Amino acid sequence: MNYTPENKYPLPPRVVDSRGLSHNLVTIGEISKHDLDSDEAFQEDPPKIRYSFPKLFIGLLLIVGVLSGGYYGVNQVIANSGAVVPTFFSPYVDATLTPTYQFQSASFNQAMQTTLGFVVAPGANQCVPSWGGYYTLKQANQDINLQRRAVEYNQSGGQIMISFGGQKGVSLAQACSNPQALASAYETTMSNYKTNVMDLDIETTGLADFKAVQRNAAAVSLAQKFYAKHHQQLVVWLTLPVNTNGLQDNAKSVVRQFLLHHVQLAGVNIMTMDFGPPEANMFQAVKQAAESTHTQLMTIFPQYGAHLTSRQTWNRMGITVMIGQNNSAGEIFTTSDASLLQSFAASVRLGRVSMWSLNRDYSCGQLFTGAVLSNTCSGVNENALQFSSIFAKLNGRVIPKKGAQAPIIISQQGSTNPANAPYPIWQPNVPYQIGYKVVWQGNVYEAKYYNEAVNPGAQVQFSYQTPWILIGPVLKSDHAPTIPTLAPGTYPKWSPTVAYNQGAIVLYQGLPYQAKYYTVGSSPGAEEANPTGSPWSPMFTIPGEPPNSPA
Repeated sequence: MNYTPENKYPLPPRVVDSRGLSHNLVTIGEISKHDLDSDEAFQEDPPKIRYSFPKLFIGLLLIVGVLSGGYYGVNQVIANSGAVVPTFFSPYVDATLTPTYQFQSASFNQAMQTTLGFVVAPGANQCVPSWGGYYTLKQANQDINLQRRAVEYNQSGGQIMISFGGQKGVSLAQACSNPQALASAYETTMSNYKTNVMDLDIETTGLADFKAVQRNAAAVSLAQKFYAKHHQQLVVWLTLPVNTNGLQDNAKSVVRQFLLHHVQLAGVNIMTMDFGPPEANMFQAVKQAAESTHTQLMTIFPQYGAHLTSRQTWNRMGITVMIGQNNSAGEIFTTSDASLLQSFAASVRLGRVSMWSLNRDYSCGQLFTGAVLSNTCSGVNENALQFSSIFAKLNGRVIPKKGAQAPIIISQQGSTNPANAPYPIWQPNVPYQIGYKVVWQGNVYEAKYYNEAVNPGAQVQFSYQTPWILIGPVLKSDHAPTIPTLAPGTYPKWSPTVAYNQGAIVLYQGLPYQAKYYTVGSSPGAEEANPTGSPWSPMFTIPGEPPNSPA
């Protein structure tokens, strides 16, 4: 899933494209053990199981490693090997791309599964999970509300899949020195977003590093055994590159290593894109790649004790396409190709269909002519989310069986304690610019456009009828942010008896304000309740306020 990006949005580069866009980078600081132990934020009410996974994980992994020397049993190598279930659709979302994609909203996502990418290491020999190498898990939760949006999506019936690896950066499998540390990094990430479905995207340098592949397989095997000890299922998909002849030798060796380490694979997902020489008929190229891979897996699986029928093997396969313009010039996957793939997937009972990416499922507009390669549009004429609409007809679920452990979900009602509010409480007399975040009745909302006196919680029939988008609930771990105050004497203290000219700066309750025009007797403290009518403009950032917002 690689492309040459095109930055059309002159927005402040607060986030970065996990596929390699050049932006100003957010520096990763040292991650403490406390940062990784974030389970409290997602405890059920009441909790079903109260294991502190990060604290127990490493020690139990060592025990499991000693006790698991015996062979599992060949029939357990492929998860639920005898079952054939409906195809599910799980589009990828570039989680760190600007503008932030609101995958948790039904207006922007029609799928019941969503694959968030990509979790990698922040650098070589740094065995800590990060989003794209730029955000720690904690920073992603704070800066782009990733945890909150994942909870909202789960509460609406969706299932988050976390994708590790990808085309750019250093994979955790390469950065971690041993399987135990790698397994712990995986579990930390999964528990942070309370999901039990992982997607391992192994390509480029990660595919060439055979020691990392072996370490990866051993780590996932340990992780699955750990989850099983606590009566949970860890669902694992391998995502690998292909050409029209199927998996190449290095990709086949990945499958073999995971089977050799007794990993219960949910399936093998192939990236049917960027074939190289232009493919005039992309659907036929995708179909040929899938059929070639199916033939290969029919040979590989029985070597490790998984004797599947042809239909069962199809059901343990996934296909991921790059919608619209591919990286390879002349390769365009059209909406007609998508309809053909949807029919093909349903007919053979394919396990999974994915696409790169939801961020791109839009037309690039009339300003663009010819083939357009972009990270925020498909480069073909389409209606908004047209590819998603086609693939959403595949209505299977990634965890279809009743016995499978569903992700832990907090209660529907977010915290209504003002002390937990991470952004200002909504006020009817305050104007809100696009991008402002507020809290109302236990939920966080973000302004889609300028508005005033429009209640974020008001019930509407259609999403376009409200200027607000629901981000997610106020979590129990949230707290009211504090704005750093300035030392007394930094600026003169505001006085109700002093006349201030335009441009004068004063301190009010330790915070700096600047006069918009001549004023006397008007308190800067009234600015929050009436920003437009106040003669004072704050010289500090208000939580929830977008970058470079007008005063």
